Amino acid sequence: MARQQDPLTMDFLLLGIIDRKPTHAYDLYKQLTTSEELKTVWTFRQSRLYAVLDKIERGGLISTEIEPGDTLPNRKICTLTPIGKATFEDWLHSPVAHMNEIRSDFLGKLYFLKDRPKEEMQQLVREQIKSCEHWLANIEKKLDEHPERDDYLHIVYSFRAEFIHSTLSWLKKIN
Repeated sequence: MARQQDPLTMDFLLLGIIDRKPTHAYDLYKQLTTSEELKTVWTFRQSRLYAVLDKIERGGLISTEIEPGDTLPNRKICTLTPIGKATFEDWLHSPVAHMNEIRSDFLGKLYFLKDRPKEEMQQLVREQIKSCEHWLANIEKKLDEHPERDDYLHIVYSFRAEFIHSTLSWLKKIN
């Protein structure tokens, strides 16, 4: 079931879609809500979409131009700025910094990398594996500090370790 995405994830999802083709807000909304690939992982509210577009425009990541309409009202077409493109590319090629970002940010990165040369996705996955292995080593130290099985912190750290193990297994399968 899709869940409400992290606000920053939505920023990057919009940048990625606009990077593919300059578009206006309602077409963005239609893509976000009708694409099975997107709606399987994320849910979107139209009001949030407009707020995020305003925010990333104020941040200089997109620019808008009014497209006059013959029979329809004028529409604002969103285009990535050079800063927006660089910001998106940096995000796209960087592993996520926290385990809880695998489900939202990392899947978003894979969504955009699927249409690029395979090596780009493989490189990101390799870097994410390294990050996960680092996280796992830190969690295993915490487990050593809390060896009692009925200790709450042991339970939490063992859950996190299993989650990381599972994620590592999945990352190795997709690489």
